[in-house]
Amino acid sequence: MSEWYKESKDKLHDHSFNDWDNFMSSLINEFNNHTNESLVQDIVIRALERKKEIPNAFILDHLLGELGLFPYIDLENSTTKDKIRQSLFTTPQDNAKTFHIRQAEAFHRIMNGENIVLSAPTSFGKSLIIEALIASNEFNNIVIVVPTIALIDELKKKLFKYNEHYKVITQVTQQSGDRNIFIFTQERVLEYKQFSSIDFFIIDEFYKLAPTSKNDERCDRLNLAFRTLHRKCQRFYMLGPKINGLVSGITEELRCTFLQFDSYATVATNEFFYPLKIKSRKDADIDVERDEKLFKILKDIGRDEQTVIYCKSPKRASSLMTRILNTGLLTSDDTNNDLSEWLSDSFHRDWSLAVGVKHGIAYHHAQLPRAVGALIVDLFNDSKINILICTSTLIEGVNTNAKNIVIYDNCIARKKLDMFTFNNISGRSGRMFEHFIGNVFIFGERPQIELPYIDIPVVTQSTNASESLLLHLGEDVKDENQNKVQKFYDQDILPIQLLLKHQGIDPNRLLRFAENLIENCGTWNSKMVWDGIHPNAKQLHHLSVILFKYFNVSSMGGGTVRSNAQLNRKLINIINKVDDKALINQEFIFWHQDNESYTIDDAVQSVFSFKKNLVNYNLPKIIYAISDIQEIIFKRFEYSYGNYMRFTTSLENFYLPAAINSLEEFGIPNQVAKKIIEHTTFEDIDNIDSVLDGLSKIRNTSFSYLTDFEKTFVIKALSYM
Repeated sequence: MSEWYKESKDKLHDHSFNDWDNFMSSLINEFNNHTNESLVQDIVIRALERKKEIPNAFILDHLLGELGLFPYIDLENSTTKDKIRQSLFTTPQDNAKTFHIRQAEAFHRIMNGENIVLSAPTSFGKSLIIEALIASNEFNNIVIVVPTIALIDELKKKLFKYNEHYKVITQVTQQSGDRNIFIFTQERVLEYKQFSSIDFFIIDEFYKLAPTSKNDERCDRLNLAFRTLHRKCQRFYMLGPKINGLVSGITEELRCTFLQFDSYATVATNEFFYPLKIKSRKDADIDVERDEKLFKILKDIGRDEQTVIYCKSPKRASSLMTRILNTGLLTSDDTNNDLSEWLSDSFHRDWSLAVGVKHGIAYHHAQLPRAVGALIVDLFNDSKINILICTSTLIEGVNTNAKNIVIYDNCIARKKLDMFTFNNISGRSGRMFEHFIGNVFIFGERPQIELPYIDIPVVTQSTNASESLLLHLGEDVKDENQNKVQKFYDQDILPIQLLLKHQGIDPNRLLRFAENLIENCGTWNSKMVWDGIHPNAKQLHHLSVILFKYFNVSSMGGGTVRSNAQLNRKLINIINKVDDKALINQEFIFWHQDNESYTIDDAVQSVFSFKKNLVNYNLPKIIYAISDIQEIIFKRFEYSYGNYMRFTTSLENFYLPAAINSLEEFGIPNQVAKKIIEHTTFEDIDNIDSVLDGLSKIRNTSFSYLTDFEKTFVIKALSYM
């Protein structure tokens, strides 16, 4: 770091500094040297925060123009040259929005037919390019692949303005229109069977194409989603945070250009390091020191600035919020009283989130009900919540107006933060036009591991490609990998088509279960021959044993299922449509009697994790595979067989009309959606398009059966329908 940069930064940080003539002179000299353009850019951005104090501020606008930061130029006081230049960089979607020079480069290269893989800082504005591509009206059918439901929600709201030109589709049960924007996770890309023509596809957070472990099933599914889309359309844009590059051969194979703008930042960042003196493997020991530092930071910041605190897990997030509340640092007010009361009534009055929102603090993680999570992000961005504790799911692309980021934990789950993830988290501080300078507070050491090179195993078929992924490549598997998949073709236990049909489930697990079914065909038959939506007690118990023994469901629910008996009991609750409040009470009573440290928050998290990770996602897919396997094996030995399809569909929707579960993603919680369904007649209650159409037609009704607060969910959701 140059001495000039350090001195300039210190001067801008000193609020008594006012020698602007010399400051601007040195800034111009440094710019003319053309040696440290990224450092000059950082100082120019920092100076914007004090622009009103600078007598010759027009020089800043000139430098902004030379650096290509056109959105920041003050048009009223700019030169004719700057005005012309800025007009040339106006975005297609909005004359009031302007590209900076690197955004414009990426956009125009895509429009000229190049496939672009873009690596750039978090604050670069990569998603503005997505909106510009849509606004260009060049493409009829666009698929955007995002890693989380939270990102689906954010993009859906952002792109709603184009609903006159496109139908925005976010769920696999929706029918396509003449022109469509599909916003899907990788799983939904693979599930959606109605793609006709695709003109362009986008993969956000493309680094997730590279596996992080030996059996990274979500990574496999993203690779397969990429392959599915690339076979239909060769035009794409992939975007993500700073990386070193792509593994050798990928750009040639995909005929794409890797654009690396790692040093082109649009906001400046202050980093503050807090080394930890306590050396221990136990979080509880280190948290004493972390908390002391955190409480001081929060006291200094106050409630005038938005602060995000990163924790490694949902349990860590809720327990930290409880400790912050217990300090008395935060005073309660009436801003979020309605939300607090609704959370108490719908889930539990002692849930820390219900208490926290009254004090301007909340947490966000992937297991929260989707409508609740989306509302919390909105409240944070509206400054009605000032402190937001989050896990990595909010860090992965969701935009907030946080000025401050505190990296409380230095890992994700048990894996240490690498430089790549650190940059991704710290880059969330500051935001164009919100804060020119963001602050990042790091507990522990800065990661030293270099930025990664990203592999795309479905393209390279490297050692990173799992057996399951290679199997799905069929005839495209390279000769050197044939031996890895040949065993699946050589076996005669299950047809290869069945293994391919159930992508995302380890084929070795499917084969192991099928082998055991063959061995126990006679004794298991009576327990497995059923259809409909209500298996009897023996049948459900047997299914629970199979799920637990053969498909490792204990690892899928965040530790919420520890035995087949427990799984069986929880499935009975779902079948009986027991509501969340009762489930939370049951869970708390069951565990608290043997463990006094078990809290309401633990019970809430357990219920949410079970419902979201298992009931709403993993279990239906596995049970569907089990159904296919038992049919094939029992037919082979001339036994009668069952059909679990209606059961899986009912389970996936918590034994409620499918629309209730779907409306959650449109911002209407299940508790509110149930009331709407009960009081409204829809043409087809299980068709989300029909329900959305029906809701749009009654948007002007009073919804008298809802509370005033519940109506706010509906009003907001209707504004994006």
